[in-house]
Amino acid sequence: MDSGIRLLVGGPITQRERLLRLIMFLVWLALVAWLVSGHVFWRDEVRAFSLALSGSNVVEMLRNVHGEGHPALWYLILRGAHDLFPYREVLPAAGALIGVSAMAIVAFWSPFRTIIVGLILFSLYSAFDYAVIARNYGISALVMFALAALYQRVRNSIWFGVILAILCNTNVPSCLLAAAFLLFRFVEMVTDDIRPTKRDLLVFGANILLATIGAFLCFITVYPTFNDEAISPNLGRLSAATVVSALLDQDRSFFHLGFGSSSPLPMDTILLAIACLGLIRRPAALAAGITGLVAFKLFFYFVYFSSYRHEALYLVFLLSLFWMVAQGAGGGWRRRAWHGPAQFLGTGVLIALLVLQTGRLLNPVHLQIEGIPASRAADLALLLKRPELSGAIVMGDPDTMLEPLPYYAGNPIWFLRQQRFGHVVRLSTKARHELGLVDFLADAQRLHQLTGRPVVFLSQIKLQDRREERIEVMFRVATVLRPNEVRRFWSSTRLVARLRPAASDEDYDVYVYPR
Repeated sequence: MDSGIRLLVGGPITQRERLLRLIMFLVWLALVAWLVSGHVFWRDEVRAFSLALSGSNVVEMLRNVHGEGHPALWYLILRGAHDLFPYREVLPAAGALIGVSAMAIVAFWSPFRTIIVGLILFSLYSAFDYAVIARNYGISALVMFALAALYQRVRNSIWFGVILAILCNTNVPSCLLAAAFLLFRFVEMVTDDIRPTKRDLLVFGANILLATIGAFLCFITVYPTFNDEAISPNLGRLSAATVVSALLDQDRSFFHLGFGSSSPLPMDTILLAIACLGLIRRPAALAAGITGLVAFKLFFYFVYFSSYRHEALYLVFLLSLFWMVAQGAGGGWRRRAWHGPAQFLGTGVLIALLVLQTGRLLNPVHLQIEGIPASRAADLALLLKRPELSGAIVMGDPDTMLEPLPYYAGNPIWFLRQQRFGHVVRLSTKARHELGLVDFLADAQRLHQLTGRPVVFLSQIKLQDRREERIEVMFRVATVLRPNEVRRFWSSTRLVARLRPAASDEDYDVYVYPR
C-alpha cells in the first residue's frame, strides 16, 4: 500500500475495531432516526413524490417526469414503494433506507481507519443530506460505495458496466462520475504491469456500451427540460475564455464544502484539486479524480449551479477512488517516481475536508434542538385545519413554496405565475415574471368569486409600504412592492399567522382573502 494512503487506511481491522464500528454505526443510526423524526419536507422532496405518484400507471408517470431534469430511477423507487405500501411515509422511509445502506457499506466493509469511518458517518452529507433529506442523491453514494467495495470482483466483468448504468440514472451529475470511473478502468488497464488480454478489452468495450445505454436513458428522460428558467445563463456561451472562467468560478460551484464564497479565490476547488494529489501514485485514480473535478466545474457553470448535495457527490467519488486504490487498484507509473510529499499533502487535505463536513453536521442538529424546521409546510397544514380556512385555495409567492403542501394537506393549490391549479411548478420562461400585489389580489378575488372559498396567500417577502422595491424571489422571477398596492393588499386581506423562521427559504406570512 502507498505510504500516503496510510493516513486513511490502516492495517487489518481487528475485532475491537469492528465492535467500535458497530457502536458508532448504531449511534449514527439513532442520530439519523432523530433527525428524520423532526424533518419537515421541503419543495424538492415532495415535488419528486408528487411526480412519482402522478399518472394512472408507470408509463404515464414517466411521461410526466420527462423534462423534469432528473432520471427516472428515484421516481420508480418511490412509485414502486407506494404501490406496495400506499402510505405517504414511504418517502422518508425510502430516502433513509438508501442512506443507511450506503453508510453500512462504509462502516462494515471499507478499509478506512475507524476514525475516518467516524468522520464519514457523522458528516452533513452522510447523516443529513443523503439520509434525512429524501432525494435521489443518496442513491449515488450507495452505488459509488458499493462499486468501491466490489471493484476487485467486478472490474473485469459486465457487472462493472451495469453498476455504472445505474449510477447514470441516479442524477445528471453522476453521469460525469460514471464516465470518470470508466476512465479509471481504462488507464488502469494500460498502466498495469500485466497487459490487458483480448477478453479484458472486449469486456471493457461491453462496459462502455452499458454505461452509454445508462447515460442515454438518463438523457432522454431529462431532455428537453421544461424547467428552462433554472438553466444557467452561461449555457451556449462556450469558448476558451468561458472555460477558464468556469474553472476559476467560485459563485456557481464548490463553495459549500468549506469556505463559501467569502474568499477571493475558489478555495473549495483548490482544496479538492490538492486532495487529488493523494492519488498521485496511481495514474488511473489521479486521472479520474482530476477529470471528474473539471467536468463538475464545467457542468455547474454552463448547465446549472451547484448546491451542497451536488458537491458532496464529488467528495464521495474521491473517497471511492481512495478506497479502490487502498485495495491495490489504479495502475502504476512506468517510472517509479517518488511522490511521497505530494501524496501526504493530498491525503491530509482530504481528511481536513472530511473534518469540515463533520463540523457542518452541527447546523441541522442545532436547528432541530431549537425547533426550527426545514419548511413551514407542516405548520401551514395545521393552520388550514381551522374551520374558517377549511377548503381554502392556497397560493403564494414564489409558486415553488407551495410544492411541499400536498404532502401535508389536500387543499387546492393555485400557481400565480402559471395561472393554473397543480402540485408541481414548471420553472418556465413562459410564466409571468414580474408581478405586483394588485396581480395577487386580482387572482384571489377571481378565485373567491368562482368557488366561494377563502383564498390563503403566502408571502415570503415581509411586506412594507415605505418605498417601491423590486425583489427577485426565484431565479429570474421578481415581485414589485409599490406602497399604494401594499396598503390596498393589507386592507383587502387579513394576516392570520407569521410562520417564521425556517432552515430553508420556506417561511412566510399567511394572509387570507377576503378580509
